[in-house]
Amino acid sequence: MVLVQLAVLSTLWCSSYAMKILADQEAANADAVAKCYSGPEQGVWELVMGKQIDIGAASSTLELAQRAHVGSGMKGVELNSNNGGGMRALVRLAGVDSMIGVDLTKSVVETGKKRTAEEGLSDKIKFINKNSLENGLPDASADFVYSKDAWCYMPDKQLIIDQAARIVKPGGKVMFTDWIEGEGLSDPEAQRFLSLMTFPAIPTVEEYAQMLKKAGFEVEIAENSGRFSPAMDSYVHMLKRQAVYDAKKLLGWDEEAYDKLISDFEFMAKLAREGKIIQGMFVGRKKDVHREM
Repeated sequence: MVLVQLAVLSTLWCSSYAMKILADQEAANADAVAKCYSGPEQGVWELVMGKQIDIGAASSTLELAQRAHVGSGMKGVELNSNNGGGMRALVRLAGVDSMIGVDLTKSVVETGKKRTAEEGLSDKIKFINKNSLENGLPDASADFVYSKDAWCYMPDKQLIIDQAARIVKPGGKVMFTDWIEGEGLSDPEAQRFLSLMTFPAIPTVEEYAQMLKKAGFEVEIAENSGRFSPAMDSYVHMLKRQAVYDAKKLLGWDEEAYDKLISDFEFMAKLAREGKIIQGMFVGRKKDVHREM
């Protein structure tokens, strides 16, 4: 695992991108991420975000689908799907015909299957408990590939975008949001942020756009969603004012852990207000080489 992480780190440093990278890559490897989402962190995020666990939840997902022209009758794939809340929103509210979600963490996949069954959507939504980079899905098999605030956990983000390009049909779409670097983020701020979020690296809007182009997508949208700062202020309010009991219960009544949680969220809210961390929104269309020739 160490050699793999070092190889990824070398690839990122030697690429044309200059994205900020977590110094201790082992602290953000796949096992570390799975551990976070198998413990109280998953519960904390659901407490402040709801069951979709992303900035904007269903409202953001539906905006993304509308802008990408994704909807009725389409078949999609979500890479890093967590519990599948976004997939359920797309099927239930956007008319998507069916979806397959891929996620490495067994506990969130099991939760996703249970919630999908409870909503009567198991015939339309399936889960694969695998690394999204080794998903085994057929080439050109989906009308779109989707992700919400989840590719931030990938060490080499070009690889996940390349997977999206492989899976989606010519002329199909990739649509996703992610936590990304805005302007003025210092190296010490970046290291603290990446460490507490278990992110290996954080790109900018332009860096993600370049990765999409490299994978063969025509970039239709690459922008700041404008949702990050209001959301972070809301989460801080929840944890300090509205859901204190629930948060402390999730943390096993550990006051030091609660104080650290508040400090971490206040730090992220400050970065958000200063525009140093934002949520990026992206839509790309896979070029149909034969048709465009």
